[in-house]
Amino acid sequence: MQSVSLAKLGVGLLPKLVGTTMLVIVVVGATNTILATRQLAAEMGDAYETNGEAIALALAAAAEQSAGTSLSALQSSIDSSKLITGVRYIYALDSDGATSVHTFSPTFPAGLDKINSIALGEELGQRRVKVARALDYRANAATLHVIDVAAPVAGGALGVVHVGMDRDEIDAKVASLRRTMIAWAAVIGLLGLALGYGLVMLAVVRPIRELTRVTSQIVDEGDLTQTINVRSGDEIGQLAGTFARMVEKLREIPIALRASTERLDSSVASLSMAAVEQTASITRQASAVQETQVTAQEIKQTSMLAAQKAEAVLKLADRAEGLGKSGEAAIEQTLTGLTDIRAQTGEIAQRIAALGERTRQIGSITETVKDLADQSNMLALNAAIEAVRSGEHGKGFSIVAREIRSLADQSIQATARVREILEDIAAAVQGVVSISDKGTQRIEAGLVQVKTSGESLRELSSIVRENSAAARQIAAAVSQKNAGISQVFTAVSEISKSMDEAVKRIESTQAATESLKTVTKQVSAVVQSFRVEGAASTPR
Repeated sequence: MQSVSLAKLGVGLLPKLVGTTMLVIVVVGATNTILATRQLAAEMGDAYETNGEAIALALAAAAEQSAGTSLSALQSSIDSSKLITGVRYIYALDSDGATSVHTFSPTFPAGLDKINSIALGEELGQRRVKVARALDYRANAATLHVIDVAAPVAGGALGVVHVGMDRDEIDAKVASLRRTMIAWAAVIGLLGLALGYGLVMLAVVRPIRELTRVTSQIVDEGDLTQTINVRSGDEIGQLAGTFARMVEKLREIPIALRASTERLDSSVASLSMAAVEQTASITRQASAVQETQVTAQEIKQTSMLAAQKAEAVLKLADRAEGLGKSGEAAIEQTLTGLTDIRAQTGEIAQRIAALGERTRQIGSITETVKDLADQSNMLALNAAIEAVRSGEHGKGFSIVAREIRSLADQSIQATARVREILEDIAAAVQGVVSISDKGTQRIEAGLVQVKTSGESLRELSSIVRENSAAARQIAAAVSQKNAGISQVFTAVSEISKSMDEAVKRIESTQAATESLKTVTKQVSAVVQSFRVEGAASTPR
């Protein structure tokens, strides 16, 4: 949590390292001071306790020797022992527990004799003394901090000698040692702090600040021409050298990206121009295909009408053929019954007149078929022109158009032949009519004239049969043309679908080109934000 808060406050590396060093020095100094003072206090306590024990035993021996004599000798010994360093007080109790001699002035503290007392016959062990290590007692407006050592005189039967070793002297010496160590720790800490500050500043902070400055200029200004000086061979120097090599690598990246973006920009421009031209071309082709589709639809409708007309012509031809056969039968009957010729002459004239009317109808139908063939030829020509405009996509349509033209030419030729036949039929009908008119007058001329009429009628029947065959050919040609036109319309529809798909693909290509152009601009902007010209060499 502390490191996070320092990071949020923006504490630099130098305060952190110096603070850490200071903290280590303080902790080490404090630890050493505590350990040294404790050790001194323990050693001095042991020494004072030993000295107190020796004094107490010596005085107990002196008290035992002076038992029953004057107490002045014992008092003199006590007074002499009071001068020993660390002795705070000495007093002796007689066998009744009363204070016999002491070093207190002016009076003996009340109740002190009750502390650390030794009962008669109490087991004291090998040391032969009883010690109160930390005795705090207030006496005569002062507080005694002593180590009380009690030594019995002759097993306690003659009394007890108490020696109080002053713990205040121990505390004073410990405090003096503590102050001395703290002072030395402060001096050493300041020297270590100054040395650490200089070392951290020169070996760590200054190189890192230099790297930070170069990094900031690269990030903020995109300046990759910065020079990084490596002044040491330690980890910071290795970091600086590695960073210098990284900057050199970074200089190569914008240069390569700049060249790549220039080539990419040129390619995108060419691709965009090609896409625009292809779009225009596809649009023109789509328009031509739509016009061709409309024309093919019209041709299809015209072809269906021509097929219907051809069916009608075929029916009329079949009827004319039937009439021809009926005429032949009539001639046979005329040859076998000349007596009925006069009566049937009128009927023959009527039938011939009807035949002439049918012939004229066939002629008008033939004209209609010719007009349809001419229109088919013109439409096929237009379709061939549109197929040439469509290029590769219109090759199949061009083949169909040629087939339509061929069928149209055949239809025109067949129509011309039918017209010639019909003209012959018309001429023959006129001749028959003339013969019929004269037949009434020349019926008696004989059988020769009737046979002549029969031959003419047979010829007319043959012509009608030829006309019927020609009509069937026309119907078959029109049917073939209708099937070809249907194929043309199907092919044009497929071409139209292909053109629509091509337009969609071109639109997708244009969208991709625009996206690529945007990405190229973004990459170019990023590359332009870096400055790599005039880069100085980096010392290694």
